[in-house]
Amino acid sequence: MIKRYLWAIGEEIESHKIGELLGRRYLLVEKRILLDTKPAQQPTITEDIPPNITPYLKLFLYPLNIPRVYGLLTAEQLNSEQAIWLLEYNPVMKLEGDQPPTLAPLPKIEEVWQETTALRQLNWLWQIAYLWAPFQKQKVVSSLLNPNHLQVDRSLVRLQELEPDGSEHVSFKDLGKLFRKWASSSQEIIKQFLTELSGNIESGAIDAPEQLMAFLDRSLQKLGRSRRDPLRGAQQRTYHIFTQTDSGPTRDKNEDACYPPSGTETNPSLSTENPMAVVCDGIGGHYGGEIASSLAIDCMGDGLGKISPNSETWNPIAIQEKLAELTRIANDQISDRNDNEDRHDQRRRMGTTLVMTFAHGHELYFAHVGDSRIYWITPSNCHQVTVDDDLAAREVRLGYALYKDATSYSASGSLVQALGMGPSTHLYPTVQRWIIDEDSVFLLCSDGLSDLDRVEQYWQQEIFPILQDTTDVVKAGKRLIEIANEKNGHDNVTIALVYCKVEPTEAPETVLSFSEIESSLKEVPITSKPVNTDPEKTKIPNEVKTTQPPLPPTDFLTKNKALVILFCALLVIILGGGLFFLLKKKDNHSSSTDSDNLISPDVASPYYANINCRRCQDMK
Repeated sequence: MIKRYLWAIGEEIESHKIGELLGRRYLLVEKRILLDTKPAQQPTITEDIPPNITPYLKLFLYPLNIPRVYGLLTAEQLNSEQAIWLLEYNPVMKLEGDQPPTLAPLPKIEEVWQETTALRQLNWLWQIAYLWAPFQKQKVVSSLLNPNHLQVDRSLVRLQELEPDGSEHVSFKDLGKLFRKWASSSQEIIKQFLTELSGNIESGAIDAPEQLMAFLDRSLQKLGRSRRDPLRGAQQRTYHIFTQTDSGPTRDKNEDACYPPSGTETNPSLSTENPMAVVCDGIGGHYGGEIASSLAIDCMGDGLGKISPNSETWNPIAIQEKLAELTRIANDQISDRNDNEDRHDQRRRMGTTLVMTFAHGHELYFAHVGDSRIYWITPSNCHQVTVDDDLAAREVRLGYALYKDATSYSASGSLVQALGMGPSTHLYPTVQRWIIDEDSVFLLCSDGLSDLDRVEQYWQQEIFPILQDTTDVVKAGKRLIEIANEKNGHDNVTIALVYCKVEPTEAPETVLSFSEIESSLKEVPITSKPVNTDPEKTKIPNEVKTTQPPLPPTDFLTKNKALVILFCALLVIILGGGLFFLLKKKDNHSSSTDSDNLISPDVASPYYANINCRRCQDMK
């Protein structure tokens, strides 16, 4: 059983003592940290989502930085006047030798700022800049200016909770003030750079998060270089990759595919190539899911092998665009084959999911379509990087339901997009990048493994030992295939393990210069044409591309039932009058035929077909 730790928000939690069992279920183990003693049971959920909770739903596509809403303790359960909302919380798990893991709360960023490396300090600032625009859109950007809400899990910035902006105006210049405060205690190599950077933010010379991220991106690149090997930088990275796919105990054929080919073990050096891995899960049964996944693997493998970023003209936005472009090319190849073989019915078209990683220097790039997943295992935690492109996630992103509630719908796992189901103009891949500054393992897998939380259950005993050098990616990968077949067994299973080993080399000779970085950005700007590579800009597909149609626009209907009823009544009167007129006209002009004058309406609206969720039943 997975231990579910939760973070309590609301003043009511302050009145309870450590060791107390709340609502006969949640054990208070640390200040504001609760343990769910009945994780197999559905938590209490309400349809009336308050305004302070909605931003968590709208920002659902940022799972590495923002906690997911778990449920709530009602006022009745607490015998109180106030409820307590619960957020998912991943505390630091201290794993030492053969000892059982111990729980430790995440430290605040200011508590560990001085003792961390310059590269990680810049990485944390980059993440804050990355979150500014989506937070501003949801009116919770004050969260990024309050150090008490900014916790860190090693290289990741984790928001403890979100703080509404309120009536006071929050300015981008305020971020400069916060950065200036931290600059004074930063590492010497970046202290002057951060001081000038924060001054330019306060003065308005840098007035947008994209502009700030460009400065931080260039500084991260400069900091990564060393005298001995400019291509490798102050940290040398090597990647060990292993892939394997298996049909599973209940399937006659395997519709999954991977790159490098199944059974391949690679140990490349970043000085010669950019390590990559791809996992695809075919959709379409006997209609050709295995063909779709193979087409995607061939396209992505060939395309990724041709990407060779130059260190002098390096542009991370351009790399993201290229990954998005390759994903669309793969999509169109599969879609064109469907069209050529007259597979125009959505339920007959073959398709595939896709997850991939592509490494370059200090960065790892991710691309994702469908419900195959990527997990990031660090020395302290396991993080799910991707968010499934399914109906449950769509409901959450639209602000209609909590994730726990949305997954209870009968069609919750149906995909809203996959490669090959239509033209690329209707495809919205998620493409992201992260700075890797410590040993990490990335697991790419199809749902044959990820179903029923198998990764969350077994990462500590099967994947974490890679970081401890007590096992290797080959043994761990084969063991994960065994677990998928033994514990799930209902589907094909494919994994790719990407182990990044980070070793320090030599530090740069001189400190970072703000003026030099500014000049380099003028010569080679980190910009390019707009593309949907940011999760916040990724559209929510309006059509379900695989097995189920989308949920109806419940938000408007639920909140305006009286208006809808009145509209329907008026519509019945108008249609009734029109029908009476037509019948009268038919009596007077018997020579006319119905087929000449009437068009059959499409009464089987796809918005309501095969949907069995609670909200739809309420509307019915």
